[in-house]
Amino acid sequence: MSLIFDLKQYYRIAACLSVTLGLATAPAADVWAKAKPRQVDAKTVRQKANTNKPRALVRTARTAVPAQIDPVNELEIISSETIALRNALETDPDDSSSRQKLALLALRSARAAERALSRGDDDLFNAYREQIRTRFVDTRPGLEAMSARGIGAAEYALGALALHGMLEPRNVERACAHFAAALDKGFGGAKFRHAQCIEENAPARAFALLNEAADGGHVGANERLGRICLEAQPPDAPCAFSRLERAANDGRASAKSLLGWMYAEGIGGKVDAARAARYYREAARQGEPSARNNLGELHEKGRSVAKDEKAAFEYYLAAAQSGFPPAQFNAGRLYAAGRGTAQNLGEARRWLGEAEKAGITPAREILDLLDQQADK
Repeated sequence: MSLIFDLKQYYRIAACLSVTLGLATAPAADVWAKAKPRQVDAKTVRQKANTNKPRALVRTARTAVPAQIDPVNELEIISSETIALRNALETDPDDSSSRQKLALLALRSARAAERALSRGDDDLFNAYREQIRTRFVDTRPGLEAMSARGIGAAEYALGALALHGMLEPRNVERACAHFAAALDKGFGGAKFRHAQCIEENAPARAFALLNEAADGGHVGANERLGRICLEAQPPDAPCAFSRLERAANDGRASAKSLLGWMYAEGIGGKVDAARAARYYREAARQGEPSARNNLGELHEKGRSVAKDEKAAFEYYLAAAQSGFPPAQFNAGRLYAAGRGTAQNLGEARRWLGEAEKAGITPAREILDLLDQQADK
């Protein structure tokens, strides 16, 4: 039996989950979230890094970002040096120099994990986290000793270990205490994390620290400020463009997706669907669910790209499988109508149900339509 939707009603419902949801639903890569560890070897991470290098973007950053060590090379260097030190300790378990060097490598790995997370590179972050869990399990005393000597970077590393549950159960309160201590000890790299810890109780201080972190090149801080500028009333588009483009230039896919949304909606200027599509494609290649969803919307409507419902469905489904609720809605409604894919009411109900559980209320309207059709 084929389900026939009233097209006006179908597109009215579809419009509820159009690209205009980009700002509200594009994930901010919640840095407090528990990331699932995956087994990712250095070769895999290197291949991913080589294929995801961002193209030159339209605007330039106001301030040059300091050059950083290649993150994949850093992972490999730390691994090889760790192996050598472990071999030395097998020969002489009392070799205090080697143990101290291992603690320093653990510090480097924790900081590199944080940098990867800031850029939105989950695979590389998980590779560093696995490195810490498997190779540095006995390095906490060395880090604590460095912290006791006033080394702020060691304090920061302890905070990262606590925040991500790398060597212990995840403990945000303990992590925040370490980040505050790291800043007190002069480690400026803790500004972003400390800002997150105090944003509820000391918002003005948190905002000042966030700006300092962003101006210092922290990728996540630049995206966060871009979002704050967009959420202002009225939105501060120049500020949003400046901050988001800095984050995008540093490879952050969610910032690219949000820039695409701004161009698609004409935030701060004229609508430029072609430029929006370029940003979406780049972010989608990096696996960004919001970009895949919004690129699907452009293909479904034929906005500056070929109208192609099959391509739209494929983008929606890929984003839906990543757990992105608006895409779950979109995949569900296309399954229900048999648009861009063969009609499959079971899959339609499954994806629409997931979207409804996530708070996408228009999903219930289509589920009700399916129920009404089944009763006839």
